[in-house]
Amino acid sequence: MMAVACLLMTGMSYSVMANPAALTVAKVAPKSPVIKGKVMNNTFSKVTLKLAYGNNPASFGEAEIDKEGNFTLQSTVTSNDIYMLTFAEKQNFLLVLSPGETVELVINADNLREIPSVSGSKSMSFAKDVTELLTSSQLLLDSVNHALQTDKNQLYFHGFSQNFSRFYQTNVDVYKRVGEAVQQIDSLKRVCDQYAPNGKIAPKTLNDFSYYANKFMRAITEDFSASDMFTQGAYAMYDFKSDRPASNTEFFRDVDQYLSKVQSTRQIMDNNYKPFVERLSRLIAKRDSLVFHDAFDKKSNKQAWCAEVVALVNSQYAKVQKDKQTFEQRVNESNQEGRAIYTQSQNIISGIVQQYQAMYNRESDKNSQKLKNLLLDNKDDIAVLMFLDNFPREKNAALHNEVVMALHEKYPDHQLVKEKYAIETSPATATSIGAIAPDLAFPDPDGNIRKLSDLRGKVVLLDFWASWCRPCRGENPHVVAMYQKYHDKGFEVFSVSLDRDKESWKRAIAADGLVWPNHVSDLKYWSSEAARTYGVSSIPSTFLLDQNGRIIAKNLRGEALSNALKQLFGE
Repeated sequence: MMAVACLLMTGMSYSVMANPAALTVAKVAPKSPVIKGKVMNNTFSKVTLKLAYGNNPASFGEAEIDKEGNFTLQSTVTSNDIYMLTFAEKQNFLLVLSPGETVELVINADNLREIPSVSGSKSMSFAKDVTELLTSSQLLLDSVNHALQTDKNQLYFHGFSQNFSRFYQTNVDVYKRVGEAVQQIDSLKRVCDQYAPNGKIAPKTLNDFSYYANKFMRAITEDFSASDMFTQGAYAMYDFKSDRPASNTEFFRDVDQYLSKVQSTRQIMDNNYKPFVERLSRLIAKRDSLVFHDAFDKKSNKQAWCAEVVALVNSQYAKVQKDKQTFEQRVNESNQEGRAIYTQSQNIISGIVQQYQAMYNRESDKNSQKLKNLLLDNKDDIAVLMFLDNFPREKNAALHNEVVMALHEKYPDHQLVKEKYAIETSPATATSIGAIAPDLAFPDPDGNIRKLSDLRGKVVLLDFWASWCRPCRGENPHVVAMYQKYHDKGFEVFSVSLDRDKESWKRAIAADGLVWPNHVSDLKYWSSEAARTYGVSSIPSTFLLDQNGRIIAKNLRGEALSNALKQLFGE
């Protein structure tokens, strides 16, 4: 009676067999989890539970959703895994379920990645914490971007940069057209000198002179008309003096200097070239009028018109050209200053953006570290797989390795865990930059086992070589020199030989003066276990390890190895 009473008090499930002496524990099937949910902003009528990965179409339960958005789903789940509640096509909510759980959760139909409320599941409480941190990261980014887009300095200099670029390019175009016109003035003067060397044109050359003079005069006036139109438009359209921010006084001093240079260049154009061009325009108009009235071909009219052209050019050319050199110098200076101002404006904008970027980076790094700590604190929870890829492996190798190893120890047969474990244990991954170097333990020439991990706290060059490898032997003197230079500062060499003959290996060590003690080999040639672990397919092959045993560089030789050690030891 006492024995039965004790069993009843414990509440344990035992069975009494036909043989009273043989009491055994009965196997009880795990109780399937139940999901009690409420869907906010609900538009769905039914929910189905499925596995969240792979191609398994099987359902693990389904339930109707009432008008208030409530549902109770009795699942058939028998293992701890990642599932999804499917409400419609591509409308899924991820969750982790374990046998025996009763999970109460609130879901937002407008955002199925959100977890407004959950209880009854340690994994989903962890998932909620991670989701909230991820959401806060996005809110932080949105907030910083909004602050940047509304920053008054950023808005001012963005507008300034756009307008100044147009203004500057207009001036460049104006100077180009004026420069072309000045060249045409020179051409017009050469025509006058050729056809009227004494100020008079021979009757037999009237037609030729008239043709070339007309051609160059029209080119001059067209260039000036275009440049004048551009200049007037630019000055009317752009204002770079109003609403300036109080900062960047040196920048605005440069702007004012540029605007002054543009103005003085324009004055040269107006004072020296514009009056001459206007007189050319009147002569062109006179010729056009004569042509229109069929009077230009009359010799006296043509001769009179040509004489006026020659007289104008000869009387004004010196005045027109007196500031030519000054004009060209001002144009070059103006263009250089304009380019510099535009570059400065872009740099100011970049500086403002960088300030906000630095602000975001500081807060984002804090948030990111919280996330990493949260993942590491729950590294053996299958739910961590839902979030691990938020941290790309190439930049977070240590995090991935620690999480995956913990998951593999607890879930060695889980499909997703096995896939990630295969990546972590592949030679390419295990020996990538940033990874903790896989340990090696092999005999030295005297048969003593030497371990790579025993050198933690030292900077280590892991060197794969062989006595028969000429490039390896050629590199050995440099490795010896580096060992002698930095050994007292904490530098070690761990040499792994791919030899197959022990005596050849020992002779090469002595001949090359490889004085460090850490020489190992399993004498399996290219079948070396160490080489297989590190994915070594050619030698020499080296891996540089920091004091924590982390791989920080590969295949450093000669000067590259020297530079790396100089940097590490502060030389």
